[in-house]
Amino acid sequence: QKPMKLLVLAVLCVVACAQLPPDPDACLGEYSICATGECTLGPCGLCTKGQYLCPDNHTCVDGAAAYVSCPGLKGTHLDWTLSEVARLDYLVAHTTLEEQIAQLTNDAPAIERLGIPSYNWLNDDEHGIRLPHATVFPNGPGLGGSWDKGLLYQVGLAVGMEARGGHNGYVHDGNRGKGQNGVGITMYAPNMNMVRDPRWGRAQEVYSEDPCLSAALTVGFVTGGQGFNYNGTPTDKFMLAGACCKHYAAYDIENIPVDRTKFNALVDTRSMWEHYMPVFDACINDAHAMHVMCSYNSINGVPTCADGNLMNGVLRKQWGWDGFVVSDYDAWANIYRTHDYVPTMEDAAAAGINAGMDQEGGGVAAINELPDAIQAGKTTTDAVATAFRRLFRMRIRLGMLDPPTSNKWNNVSFSVVESPAHIALNRLAAAEGVCMYKNAKNTLPLSAKDFTKAGAFLVVGPTATDGENLQGNYAMKTDIGAVSIYEGITNVLGSTVAVTQPGCQEIECATTVDFPAAVNAAKAAQAVVVVLGTRHDCSDPIACEGEGHDRTSIAFAGHQLDLAKALAATGTPLICVLVHGGSMAMGSLMDDCDAILDAWFPGAQGGNGVADIIFGKTSPAGRTPQTFYTDNDALPAMGDMDMYSPGITYRYYKKPVEIPFGFGLSYTTFTYSALTLNATTIGPCDVVAVSFNVTNTGTVTSDEVVQLYVKQPSASVPVPQVRLADFNRLKFIQPGQSVRATLLLKPKWHAVVPNGTSIWEPRLTVEAGSFELFVGGGQPDYYPGKLTGSVSVSTSAALDSC
Repeated sequence: QKPMKLLVLAVLCVVACAQLPPDPDACLGEYSICATGECTLGPCGLCTKGQYLCPDNHTCVDGAAAYVSCPGLKGTHLDWTLSEVARLDYLVAHTTLEEQIAQLTNDAPAIERLGIPSYNWLNDDEHGIRLPHATVFPNGPGLGGSWDKGLLYQVGLAVGMEARGGHNGYVHDGNRGKGQNGVGITMYAPNMNMVRDPRWGRAQEVYSEDPCLSAALTVGFVTGGQGFNYNGTPTDKFMLAGACCKHYAAYDIENIPVDRTKFNALVDTRSMWEHYMPVFDACINDAHAMHVMCSYNSINGVPTCADGNLMNGVLRKQWGWDGFVVSDYDAWANIYRTHDYVPTMEDAAAAGINAGMDQEGGGVAAINELPDAIQAGKTTTDAVATAFRRLFRMRIRLGMLDPPTSNKWNNVSFSVVESPAHIALNRLAAAEGVCMYKNAKNTLPLSAKDFTKAGAFLVVGPTATDGENLQGNYAMKTDIGAVSIYEGITNVLGSTVAVTQPGCQEIECATTVDFPAAVNAAKAAQAVVVVLGTRHDCSDPIACEGEGHDRTSIAFAGHQLDLAKALAATGTPLICVLVHGGSMAMGSLMDDCDAILDAWFPGAQGGNGVADIIFGKTSPAGRTPQTFYTDNDALPAMGDMDMYSPGITYRYYKKPVEIPFGFGLSYTTFTYSALTLNATTIGPCDVVAVSFNVTNTGTVTSDEVVQLYVKQPSASVPVPQVRLADFNRLKFIQPGQSVRATLLLKPKWHAVVPNGTSIWEPRLTVEAGSFELFVGGGQPDYYPGKLTGSVSVSTSAALDSC
């Protein structure tokens, strides 16, 4: 049970770090220290050591607590006693149009006369802050494979704490992030798009192919990252950091069939609201994220960053959201440059801000045209002021314009970044995300004490010794390094017992020249681990996946499968470890490997996490968040956004698959029994509580992921053939122990999209009629020990009435 103790330690440390007393020698909040020891928002040399320069840039006060006595604060945007609206009114009234426009970009300049320092909003903190000094957690499906809402909350909280602690430290030392990614507290995280096609290059960044699973994990990360409770309510007056719902919307193409900046996603109403939009709904309405990033693509002919239906319509009118919208890098300018949606950049500037854009991510080509667009009558000064207000509303909510001692998050120390507690949490996250697909004759777990001779344990593979590859994209090489699969095993066995051979020198595995050395070493070993999969930092069409680069095939590249077959032929037990983002065609691996562990891109502690599984420190309990298809022929064309025809993801795909969504093995066995429902006939807005017993019938303590699915065979309109409605990861169930669990079926997970509705006003409906419920450790058609029930809905109702 050591991993649970590590998690508890991480949680306690994170909470404690937020309550540290202020360092008496530190400059708090947005204040930087000068060489002379004074604290300032701008110029140095005006005060003495330990003093704070007031926002008027000439009055000095003795210490942070005395800031409240600074002259000129009352009645202004810096007056913490005023309402948010009054502070914003003052700001708008006391800034020029030029000053307001200059703030509508990532790298926002200072407004020194108003005591506002510069700030860089660009922080690509998807699974760790985007700097070398950071805890790099597992990438998207590595976290998705955990099926653990609580873990995602803790990871989000840790990333938010590192963002705030890093920001506090960097700003204290005078680094406000000018031209730098990762110094701020507004995180471009998480990436919550959906894996429609596993060839998508950024499948490695996102949690899953399922809207229910992705929504719950997104809520966990966002609420944790912002310092909220899991239900989206604040824990403090100020936000810890700001999270982002990206990329909005229907974005899952990099360069096939065309570049993402030119791609027009043709999406019907049903696909939009069953697949693409539910996670954004959860991110906004459940997690209350600070900002949204519009995506590179168009939807039905309209660039998302110029689509008033998406931004002013859905986000603000339908959902009542008051955050800000930032464009993906240069996507505002691409309204003109790549989509040719308007004839000039001036028109692009107007189109974006009129549709609800607030901030230009990347450059300033679009916002620089706003003065001319206003002069030409294409947009208004009020539109600019509205965007300006939205941005500063968030700076107020982050406590950036309040007295430095009033915000408890200003006391978060730089030492929280890459702290021992976060590293421990990272190791736990890596292990929780591992999915086991095969364990013939109980090959695993291995006992470390059985390996004593030199070369008794062999680790093979082109990335077996590459820890940095395990981090996935949107991560930098960490200053303490990333633990490779080989290193994780040597941390258990030592480098004399555990040895390595590449097998293939490169991920493309274009030649078998290194096979003989690996095979000979395997013959002399007692066990072999072979690491197979992809890289995120190369350009091969099959072996590599990443931003801007889709795979052309889900096959393993080159001779990777041949390598596994050659190693299997030695008769030495073979454990295949997969490192990748999008799912892959397993081919002969299901026959050749004695055990298969899917590590995904497991982060900087990935090697230790995988070793914890191999040697039984932790029982695997991950479930695959993606469907594994048989081959490329099973997939539709990359640019086909229709979920139903020919069908994609487990909810719509009707052919056999190699590994079903939600599948994963354990070192023990579980049985399900005693299903009860709180009601079998319900109203359209009622929640069904599904309770049952889970019993560990094996000999190993383990987690178990319990899953609730719905089928609606009598629906009046097309619906998914099966859909996940709720889940939970039950922790540390001991041998012989029974646990009573309850999952909840909420109306939104069995609502339907009526025929003939508008894509922007879909009128989702809870239909009268009956549906079937299934509970178990996997999908109902693949889990033989499932429990079943049925429920009838008495009347129909609009979902938004619930």
